Amino acid sequence: MAGVAFGLVPVLALPAVAQDAEGGTLTVARPADIFTFDPYNTQDDRSIFTELTVYERLVRLSEDGTSVEPELATEWSVAEDGLSAEFTLRDGVQFWNGDPLTAEDVVFSLTRAIDQAGSWGFLFSPVQSVEAVDENTVRLTMSQPFAPLLPALSTFAASIYQKAHFEEQGEAAGESPMGTGAFMLESWNKGQDLTLVRNPNYWQESKPTLERVVFRVVGDDNARMLQLASGEVDIATDVPPGQVEQATANGAEIVTVPGSAVGFVTINGQVEPFDEASVRCAMAYAVDRESIAQAVYFGRATPAKSILPSSTFFYDADTNPITFDLAKARELLASSEMPDGFTFTATVPSGDTTRLAIAQIWAASLAEIGITMNIEQVEATTAQEMYNTEQYTMRISSWTNDTPDPDELMGVAMDYEPQNGLHSGYRNDEARDLVLAGRAEPDSEKRQEIYSELQEIVNRDCPFIYTVEEERIFAISPNVEGFAPNSQGKYSLENVTLASG
Repeated sequence: MAGVAFGLVPVLALPAVAQDAEGGTLTVARPADIFTFDPYNTQDDRSIFTELTVYERLVRLSEDGTSVEPELATEWSVAEDGLSAEFTLRDGVQFWNGDPLTAEDVVFSLTRAIDQAGSWGFLFSPVQSVEAVDENTVRLTMSQPFAPLLPALSTFAASIYQKAHFEEQGEAAGESPMGTGAFMLESWNKGQDLTLVRNPNYWQESKPTLERVVFRVVGDDNARMLQLASGEVDIATDVPPGQVEQATANGAEIVTVPGSAVGFVTINGQVEPFDEASVRCAMAYAVDRESIAQAVYFGRATPAKSILPSSTFFYDADTNPITFDLAKARELLASSEMPDGFTFTATVPSGDTTRLAIAQIWAASLAEIGITMNIEQVEATTAQEMYNTEQYTMRISSWTNDTPDPDELMGVAMDYEPQNGLHSGYRNDEARDLVLAGRAEPDSEKRQEIYSELQEIVNRDCPFIYTVEEERIFAISPNVEGFAPNSQGKYSLENVTLASG
């Protein structure tokens, strides 16, 4: 239905790619469509994954997630005082249209990235300017030392795109990308599918081997798995844990990324009675995390103890984590302005059996303390839009960092400036000051103290509710080779091949 409403996005003429090429077409089924190709406005995982495929960045996250590696930059240096960094650009890189990558393209892209009015400008808040030193060198100048500079530059938010093309497209740039990545946009039938084709000008020799990648929108969990089993798709993302056994019985291989995601409930604190911490925390103590881990995830999850995934630097499980305690929940609710309970609506994506089951288990516990939760199932892309525009009450989802540094999540959640506290309306100047301090602190021990304190504040105020530590689960056909999500569960496809026969 969404595809009928929005229609097909026209794409500019690009270099021709053979229709029946040897590398084949990879079809990926995922639960929702993207919103944009513009990193400046991106707020959803599907757009992030697609941008990681069509664009590249100065640096990329290493496979184990503990460092960064060269991508469009071959080398870099940070000044001793930490107030500037210079990056040398790789020779011979071209955009899809054959134009060379220039320092001016990098300056243009990163100047937009550091704009504090953008969705992710906070990631680069100490960066005051980006300038071309010469045609092969770019300098970033900071107002203060910036500990997570390199991890921030590895994120989708720091993607590099062509200045001339972006300026020519204007408001349509989010639907008409021009990158240096392994794949380029062929067509986008909104709400239905998005097709990428091989970039013939790609700088990595002999990559990619795939000729096409089709991202198909399949919102229903069962339908995604059936399409994988029938051979209609090659990869199914967001696999429900309860379907892993059946998927392997049908011949699929399972790829998991543990410790990278946390089940996450975002509360719209601008809606009464969720503006009161006692109410939010009462609900947090009513989450039976162990039951969710066993009944919903079939033991493939563990009760979470922080909003940070455990693979994140400075994660601290010893900051008075919230547990399942109905007596405590009743006590907190009794002390609130809603002692007799209330009724509210939580949103889950339709067809998402995992989120629905979490909501149902939570609703049963909330009923025991006098709170009635109605569950609204909404088409996944619509649910994301409701969240982006803050037209929701409570959203059940999950969070995955794009880097192992905690600055991303703490920055967007505990600093109310970038995205209104992750669209929660949570405002806490103490927390915001800690976020800014952690970003500027080069000493690891001091950063640990800062982020431990932030995790303590979350457990005190409950602006967000964590449920379980999840795995990111993908199911792939046996003919798919080289599909390897990084330590944060993000993927690009330049190394993927399809085995013949």
